[in-house]
Amino acid sequence: MIALVTTSHSSETRGSTYRPTAYALYVLVVLVLTTLLSYTDRQILSLLVDPIRHDLGISDTQVGLLLGTAFGFVYGIAGLPFGYLADRTSRRNLIIGGILVWSVGTALCGTAAGFASLFLSRMVVGIGESMLIPASISLISDHFPPRHRGTAVGVFLSGIAVGSSGAIFFGGLVLRLVDTVGVCFALLHDFAPWRLVLLMLGVGGLLPAVVLLASVGEPRREPDTGAVTPVHVPSTLVAEIANWRRVAPLLLGVALISLVDNGILAWTPTLLIREFGWSPGRVGSTLGIPLMLAGGIGVFSGSFLRDSVRARFGLRGQFVFCLAAALVAAPLAAAVLSRHAEAVVGGVAACMVLSGVITGAGLTAILDTVPDGQRGLVTAISFFLNVALGAGIGPPAVAALKDHVLAPGASLAVAIAGVWCAGLLMAVAGFFVGARESLAEAADGGSMFKRIVGEVFHRRHLAAKRSP
Repeated sequence: MIALVTTSHSSETRGSTYRPTAYALYVLVVLVLTTLLSYTDRQILSLLVDPIRHDLGISDTQVGLLLGTAFGFVYGIAGLPFGYLADRTSRRNLIIGGILVWSVGTALCGTAAGFASLFLSRMVVGIGESMLIPASISLISDHFPPRHRGTAVGVFLSGIAVGSSGAIFFGGLVLRLVDTVGVCFALLHDFAPWRLVLLMLGVGGLLPAVVLLASVGEPRREPDTGAVTPVHVPSTLVAEIANWRRVAPLLLGVALISLVDNGILAWTPTLLIREFGWSPGRVGSTLGIPLMLAGGIGVFSGSFLRDSVRARFGLRGQFVFCLAAALVAAPLAAAVLSRHAEAVVGGVAACMVLSGVITGAGLTAILDTVPDGQRGLVTAISFFLNVALGAGIGPPAVAALKDHVLAPGASLAVAIAGVWCAGLLMAVAGFFVGARESLAEAADGGSMFKRIVGEVFHRRHLAAKRSP
């Protein structure tokens, strides 16, 4: 027998310990800005690929491992235990510790002597940043009452969507700062500009840590106001309720979208630098702003449109909606093959809008697919797959395709387009399988529910007959 927990929501009680709205909003802003810094530290290497390759004598494949694998796998794995700690320790202190760890890791990247030391430093960055998201969402939840909590968490998650693309913009600003005031670094004249950028970001991480320590407190954990009732369900039914045949295609499809996003975001800056002669600073401002807008618009639009699709067509409609968006996004890969830089930027931004639509709708559909008692587990699995498969494999897949599959001297654009199309078409296949499974269940008249109820009453009937 496995015990699940069901909750019923109720209104907030008097005597709530929630802080004033202004203070709660301040905490939200601080956490969003901290997240933007974390994404800048994470993505900055995509603007520094060629200087790093030249100074350290490494290949594109090794750079891909630095951009993705070194960070992504550690981030995904470490996020699970840190999520556990966020429920049991001071979340503010956990975030401060994470900031210090990833800032040290970023600074160590700036002093790396070779591939191995830079790889290890990127792992340190991944460990530190894995502490941020679970603790931040938990901290926000206890600063806002239930009636405002969903909006607050939504703003934070939108900040993540903007930050993942905006990191290129903010990284470009740091590069321009180094170029503009380079004379101030006379004592560090032996350091290459890319090293100075990483050192500046590492030192800059101390600021949000100090702000959090000085102005943000650890709130009392608010108890669940719902009535918690344990419901015992036979273990054979739990597997059926989970219905992994429907969940797995969604999990895989959304993770493959993350793979495409990470591959594109990691290598498009280098494409613009190598093949169009743009400076890293120009890439940061010209590419970063459209991507920031695209990410925010896409996630918001996907969540909004998903509600309409769900109301009219049910779960199957959500699968088809994600499938259609992926099919539209796949041909946009031709944009990176263009001889015009503006077309490349426009095509990548359009893809980010559509991938945001898929991510927003897909993640919500995942939560719709499973019962309340399993949403935490499925969310953790989705988070791990998005990071480990997306960030861990996406960037090195582009580099490996260029270095080891395509003809020598092949354009980086061809490798980006290849991963772009392959990832989206595999996601289409996953969404198609999910839609087919959902359609089969609908045609069966909701037989899963009927079998569950029937089995429960059948077992109770047998137990009643056996009892004296």
